Amino acid sequence: MLHNARPAPEDDFILRVDNLSKSYGAVHALRGVSIAVRRGSIHGLLGENGAGKSTLVGIISGQHTPSGGTIALNGRVLENTDVRAMEEAGVFLVTQEPMIVDHLSAAENLMLGIWPSGPGGFVSWRRLNADAARMLEGSGINPKARAGRLDAVARRKLNILRAMFSGGKVIILDEPTAALTVTDRRVLFDFMRRLKAEGVTFIFISHYNDEILDICDAVSVLRDGSLAGGSDDIGAMTSEQLSELVLGRGLALFQRERVSHDGKAPLVSLRGVVAEHVDLAALDIAPGEIVGFTGLPGAGAKELARAIFGLNPTRAGTIRLGDAAAVALPRDPSDAFAAGIAYLSDDRRREGSVSQMSIADNIAMSSLGSRSRAGFIDSAAEARVVERYFQAMGIKAPGPQVAVDTLSGGNQQKVCLGRVLATEPRLLIVDEPTRGIDIGVKQDVLRIIDRLSRTGVAVIMVSTDTDELVRAADRICIFEHGAIRETLSGDAISTERLRRMVQA
Repeated sequence: MLHNARPAPEDDFILRVDNLSKSYGAVHALRGVSIAVRRGSIHGLLGENGAGKSTLVGIISGQHTPSGGTIALNGRVLENTDVRAMEEAGVFLVTQEPMIVDHLSAAENLMLGIWPSGPGGFVSWRRLNADAARMLEGSGINPKARAGRLDAVARRKLNILRAMFSGGKVIILDEPTAALTVTDRRVLFDFMRRLKAEGVTFIFISHYNDEILDICDAVSVLRDGSLAGGSDDIGAMTSEQLSELVLGRGLALFQRERVSHDGKAPLVSLRGVVAEHVDLAALDIAPGEIVGFTGLPGAGAKELARAIFGLNPTRAGTIRLGDAAAVALPRDPSDAFAAGIAYLSDDRRREGSVSQMSIADNIAMSSLGSRSRAGFIDSAAEARVVERYFQAMGIKAPGPQVAVDTLSGGNQQKVCLGRVLATEPRLLIVDEPTRGIDIGVKQDVLRIIDRLSRTGVAVIMVSTDTDELVRAADRICIFEHGAIRETLSGDAISTERLRRMVQA
């Protein structure tokens, strides 16, 4: 339970952490961090993977016990806290993956764990539905809707409202915009601003400077487990200043040097592709060209990418690679790999890697066939491949035998990229390649893709990050109703124009 110890002065700050530290043996995950969060504000928390953000919010939400330091809520210092105690005090953590029971209704999810009782100890469905309808009013969520059918924004809203309904005064949002489109983010941010006006306080974790500058009132930046800096007035900071605090140095954002691919014979030719949410007449991609795919959810960008790799079934369509004859699209990923097509999933945890296995095993797994003879693997050849991509990806780890789940998110993504590149593809498809990784590693990943394209590999980059596409692609296709509605190329590519076209 929560113990109210010595009082702290009452002021405008609902939450104060002072000199907070956390050690795991000789490893110092957090070193003397102090931050103060104003009531009724949105306080940004920024930093690279491994900077200490998760440790800090884990302590604030009661998941971890600090090695030193204090937490004060509403002017009183708290001691001996755990998750239940912190939630009773009003501090809730909303994780990146929405905690939703898909087969239950939105109302049942909203009141999960606190369903009201009626006569005889049975659930009072009338009261549950009435309370849920009141709480969901104005959210755009139907209380009776099955939660598993809600879109990504609605699921995040539902988690936030559940925390509020449970007594949340400080709600920690761990990368809530992951997997959201630009339009989705705007809807979520408008929702957060409305709740802030009603007195709710948020701690908002993000890897995106523009999100911090857009939605937050103040920001704290962690680096190597310590507080690197921040501001109580986010309007006084620039994106460049935030990046310098995150990295400890100035950051030159990657910008691809575009070259014209007009007149080149295509390396990839797609014709008449029909699948769920896909109705593509034709698309050609030149060798060495990076083509961006973007659009609203279900518009066809992601669906076409997965169909090309054999993950989504197709009803019609052909692909031609180089001088080869046109053939039906791959039936499954093994067909795709055999044809020289590789795909990097947007979900590295579920589709991109086997987290309990080593870096070496993960890098090698998709290209095993090229090193197998009569069922035996050439271990020397495999070691050379692993070492090559371990070095080329710049993976920060003691060695390739380290388990993937011990790495930061950015290094896990580099392992996944090394795995697909080890197949030596002619066409590389990358789906949200920099999602959930810090700004420095993002530049590394974009540079790796850029260097690969310079060797003649054609690249499809699926992304909802308009800034990233503008800096990384030679041509950008905006999808709608399964087809390419508009295309930008060369000097016509700009962030403002692309955002306007995607939202149109």
